[in-house]
Amino acid sequence: MRDIFQDIFSSLWQNKLRTALTGFSVAWGIFMLIALLGAGNGVFNALLSNSGTMDRSMVIYPQRTGKPYAGYEKGRRIRLDVKDVEFLESEMFADHVDEVCPVVQQMDSLVYGDRFMNVELIGLTPVFQQIQNVQIAAGRFINELDGRDRRKVVVLGTTEAEQLAGAGNDPSRLVGRQVRIGSFSWQIVGLAKSDESMGGGSPQLYAPYSTVSLIYGKDNEIPQVFFSFKDLDTDEESEKFESAYRSVVNSHHSAAPDDENTLYFWNRMSSSRQMDKVTRILRTALWILGLFTLISGIVGVSNIMLITVKERTHEFGIRKAIGARPASLLKLVITEAVVITAVFGYVGMFLGMVANQIMDKTLGDAPIDAGIVKITMFVNPTVGLDVAVKATLLLIIAGTLAGLIPAWKASKVKPIEALRAE
Repeated sequence: MRDIFQDIFSSLWQNKLRTALTGFSVAWGIFMLIALLGAGNGVFNALLSNSGTMDRSMVIYPQRTGKPYAGYEKGRRIRLDVKDVEFLESEMFADHVDEVCPVVQQMDSLVYGDRFMNVELIGLTPVFQQIQNVQIAAGRFINELDGRDRRKVVVLGTTEAEQLAGAGNDPSRLVGRQVRIGSFSWQIVGLAKSDESMGGGSPQLYAPYSTVSLIYGKDNEIPQVFFSFKDLDTDEESEKFESAYRSVVNSHHSAAPDDENTLYFWNRMSSSRQMDKVTRILRTALWILGLFTLISGIVGVSNIMLITVKERTHEFGIRKAIGARPASLLKLVITEAVVITAVFGYVGMFLGMVANQIMDKTLGDAPIDAGIVKITMFVNPTVGLDVAVKATLLLIIAGTLAGLIPAWKASKVKPIEALRAE
């Protein structure tokens, strides 16, 4: 085996340019595959992050009627109220509805010391934390006593807390402090990880639903209703549920029972299913693109092996004339193909992993201002070591197969014909 490797390295050293070009094509193939998969993973993780993690929840938004009915003209605005929330919480929909949270919103100004900002005060009930999977960074969330006693307490997003605390200060120290919102003083009871899924570009503060409704006179209209659900595992089941609830709401607001324009349902599970389909398609496309890049390297190895066999035909003839067996020539050529693909394949794998780490450090978790919200383009744009190793092993196996035809030709060469070759 030692003689074989000495022979291989001698051949590769004598043809340095050819070896370098072949190695580059192999390394480039595996590098591009890993870099593409890493970038793809970063985009997919960002999509999941931006869309949120609340798969089994819906948000209901009232809209305008799509047809005239009962003396009312088309385009009348539907205003959800407490009765509509009670419908959702009733036995009528108990088989599918878990927790329900009406949400009211009010724009106002916040003053803390010498700092000022326009904020969106979001009135909600404690179950909102479970429905939206709100993560608390410090302090606590809104509780039942806050709502029952109509306390003027707020939970700040971490982004807003950092702005109020100022550069270099610990935002968690704001918990327990008083801020002025509008004409009233409110106490900060907690910090929640900022969530852009609520929409709007203004800083968002969570407060008790009853307090916001009382202070700003929001009892007569509910602009959004959040709820978690169960046993709606297909789009058909979700559509049936939405139609049933829409029919009840339409009847309550004197709209046509079959008017589908009155309510908009944001079903996060349906969005997640669509996202999964898109993700699978894109992953497949990335793998195909990467594999084609790998194939170019494999073809390069095969061509180099063919050239090698042709150039060394005279040498192979001498080897066979002095007793070399066809199997030894077969082993020699295949081993050379494996060495080239293995060495340069692992070089490409290492560089691809480095490129992923660079993307992670420079682009990972970096928010981009998209107008009304900030979105993240890359989240953990990396590839697992197991995937990188498997891809490299696939390249080595393919390189071995690519060397089979040239090796077979070398083993079948006749000594007399080989000795005559120039």
